[in-house]
Amino acid sequence: MAKFYFQLFDRDGVGATETGYDFDSVEAAKAEARRVLAEMAAEGLPAAPLNMLSVELFDESRRPLAEIRLILEEISK
Repeated sequence: MAKFYFQLFDRDGVGATETGYDFDSVEAAKAEARRVLAEMAAEGLPAAPLNMLSVELFDESRRPLAEIRLILEEISK
């Protein structure tokens, strides 16, 4: 198992997780990042000015591996 870290970006700003989480693979850690992002969206959709929520995934050396984003876009008709 490898250790992964998450950094969350929501309406309150950026929050880094100091706790490492063990997953069997990068894909399993990405799946958890998607689940966390869904929970964040359930608490409230992103708001202006960025209209974005994200979860960034880091390896045990704190190197960035992936960022999962939810972007809310309004299109005028």
